[in-house]
Amino acid sequence: MSKEVGDKMAIGVWSHPNVDPLRAGAAGAPLDVVYVLDGAFALGPAATICMLQSADIVNPGYKPVLLVGVDYPVNATNGRNRDYTMRDAVPPSLAKYVEQTPQIVPGGADKFLSFLENELDPIIRRKYNTSDRPAGIIGDSFGGTFAFYAFISQSKLFNRYWLGSPGIFTTTTDHVARFRNTLKQPLVHPTKMYLSMGSKEMAAGVDFYEDMGRNYNRIISALQQSASSRLTWSSKVYDGGTHTSTFIPAMNDALIYLYGNSSAA
Repeated sequence: MSKEVGDKMAIGVWSHPNVDPLRAGAAGAPLDVVYVLDGAFALGPAATICMLQSADIVNPGYKPVLLVGVDYPVNATNGRNRDYTMRDAVPPSLAKYVEQTPQIVPGGADKFLSFLENELDPIIRRKYNTSDRPAGIIGDSFGGTFAFYAFISQSKLFNRYWLGSPGIFTTTTDHVARFRNTLKQPLVHPTKMYLSMGSKEMAAGVDFYEDMGRNYNRIISALQQSASSRLTWSSKVYDGGTHTSTFIPAMNDALIYLYGNSSAA
């Protein structure tokens, strides 16, 4: 039970079968922590990708990691609409879909970030053989929204981010302007970031997806105009990809970019 969020959370942990992740008697190098949002369905694909990359003999050098999937108990209300979103993050065109359940109305990202920083991460660091380096966070859709929020908050917990199809919409708060202002300030860590979206999200006639696409382009423009020496990033628009079909290939590319043999952050 999280005191910060006021809800029960379900946590799943994975590491490579050849690595002993437990701190007591653990052999080998400590593992970097990667938080996987929407863990009920995203932890499995992330683990498969990490397994495959660790076996790659053409591009060897994928770092062993400890994946920590974060989600909600089976048969409980899924709180992602509440926990992954900032205040004033959802436009009227989408509100009717995500505000139907009063206890998970959007706007709780600040409390969810506190849960990760102050409740969950200390437990993970105590129990498992982890490095003392900052964690990564990978999220898609509203998970990408939360990764965006964690970055503009400059949480000391994270230094690697996947913003997959981030749900950043046009509301009375210009969240992209906050992102741009963050880029102008000294970043708390040397940081790596991967951003992705499907081309059919951006131009398929669905209003809120197209709004996401416009704000995604504004985020990329802000990054292109930034000269921060503490940030390296890459992005890709997946040709023909939709909000759902882009998920797996983009996660694969994000994990390779963030933790593969070319990663030096």
